[in-house]
Amino acid sequence: MKKIPIPVYILLSILLLASCSKMDDYLQLSGRQEIAYTGRVDSLKVLPGDGRLKLTWLLISDPKITGVTIYYNSRKDSVVLPVERSAGIDSMSYLFSNMPEGSYSFEVYTWNNSGSRSVPAYITGRSYGPIYKSSLLNRALTTATLIDSDAQLSWGLAEETITGMEVSYTSNTGQSVVVQAPRSALSTTLKNYQPGSSFSYRTSFRPDTLCIDTFYADAVTRQPQ
Repeated sequence: MKKIPIPVYILLSILLLASCSKMDDYLQLSGRQEIAYTGRVDSLKVLPGDGRLKLTWLLISDPKITGVTIYYNSRKDSVVLPVERSAGIDSMSYLFSNMPEGSYSFEVYTWNNSGSRSVPAYITGRSYGPIYKSSLLNRALTTATLIDSDAQLSWGLAEETITGMEVSYTSNTGQSVVVQAPRSALSTTLKNYQPGSSFSYRTSFRPDTLCIDTFYADAVTRQPQ
């Protein structure tokens, strides 16, 4: 009789079924069960701050998630957050206070009431404090000139982390005035400036675009020419 060749895809299907059967037998003999994972957090971010950090994330998949656990300080500390899922995407966050200046690593899991949990999501961030603040220098003030009843200030180059300048002065009516100048400003006018008086200014900084706090250099005092 002539042998009829067996198609390759049939052979592959037979081998796959045999492999699955052996795995099922192994799980039954060993008493083990297949591992079920909950949905992992999505879009995990860390927002630095002044002695603090904020974590934000999304829950997109798995409506059965009932909690989130965050480990930090080499797993010595943790935070457990209950979750009430909505029908859509849930946005969550947690603010870590009292975090001395330095770098921190976080490990984030989701879990459910059945004991299942997700694969971890890792992220690293840093908090800022006295060391960073001591490094801040005010934006250079190139000229300060009294023209008629106004004082005209001209600014030097602004480094990337500068967000603006805050100028305080006294008007010719004796009132205290505060002017907020943006980083893009090349000059600032102090209207109705009181002749003979001084003004002070300080520069604001954000070391990271995601930073939740604004930092300031020490104020300096000047007098227009």
